[in-house]
Amino acid sequence: MNAAVVGAGIVGLAAADSLARSGVDVRCFEAAEPGSGQSAGHTRVFRHIHDRADLVELVARARRGWDEWGERAGEPLVGNEGVLFASPDAEELAALLAEAGVEHRVVDEHEQRRLLPVLEPPGGAALYDVRGGAIRAGEAIAALVAGLGERLVREEVVAVDRDGLLETAFGSRRFDRVLVCAGARTPELAEPLGIDLPLEIRDHTRATFRTRSEHGRLACWMDRTNAFGATIYSGPVAALDAFAVGLATEDSDPAGSVARVRAYVERGLPGLDPEPVDTITRPLTILPWHPDAFAIWEADAV
Repeated sequence: MNAAVVGAGIVGLAAADSLARSGVDVRCFEAAEPGSGQSAGHTRVFRHIHDRADLVELVARARRGWDEWGERAGEPLVGNEGVLFASPDAEELAALLAEAGVEHRVVDEHEQRRLLPVLEPPGGAALYDVRGGAIRAGEAIAALVAGLGERLVREEVVAVDRDGLLETAFGSRRFDRVLVCAGARTPELAEPLGIDLPLEIRDHTRATFRTRSEHGRLACWMDRTNAFGATIYSGPVAALDAFAVGLATEDSDPAGSVARVRAYVERGLPGLDPEPVDTITRPLTILPWHPDAFAIWEADAV
C-alpha cells in the first residue's frame, strides 16, 4: 500500500511518521518550510487540562507519544515545567484529571509565584498540571522531518481527486490513499471532492517577551479568569530566556492582539519586559462545536 500526506505541519508529519513506521510506502508533500503554517513558532503549551473526559484521556495517550518521540530524538520534546491553569472551573477540571489518573494539584498564590516568579496571580487557587509543559515546537518538527528523510517531497499539491490522484506543479501521481492535513488550505482541496468543511479560519498572533531577570524553570501559564482583561496562554522559550504569550480569544487584527497581550503582560506577568522581541501571525482553523475539536472526513480514497 502507498499513501500521500498533504501538509508538513505537526499533524501531517505525525501522520506520515506513523504510516512509515507501520510499513506503508508514504510520501509527505509540502511546498513551504515544514512547520511554517499553523505549527510555526517557538513553543506551544501541552496540557492535560480539558473540559471533557474523552479529551483528557486522549491527551494522556498523546503525552506517551510525545515521550516516545523525545526518546527517538535524543532530547525531551515536551518540557517538565508543568502548566498552571487559572479558571473559575478549576474544581470541575481537577475532577476530570483525577478520573483519568493525571497527576495534578491545586496550588495557592504563594506556590503560583514559586512555580512562575514572573507572575502576579489573578487571585485564588490555580490548577497545576504536573506533566504538562512547553512543547519544543521547532525541535519536534526537525526530528520528524529527519525521520522522514526522502519521504518528504518539497512540492505544492494543487488538487486531489476521489481516486487518489494527486497533482502538483511537477505532474501527477496516484496513491492508494491520500490524507490531507493542509491547515488553512484544507477546505480549498476538499471542496472539489464534495466536502464542505465548516472551518473558521482567522489570523492568530503570539508575542514573545524577555524576562526582566534570570529565573530557573518557569511553568506554563493559562489564565481563564479575565481578571487582567484578557484570557491568555503562555509558555517559556528556553532558548531565548523568554516567554511566548497568545490570546485565547482573538482581535480582528494582529495589531489589536499584540496590544491586548502587552496590556496583559504589564498587569499579570510583570516579571516580563512588556516590549515584545518577536511576534508571529499565522492562520488558525477552528471547528464550530468546540475550541479543541478535531474531525475526519472521507471521500473514497481521500
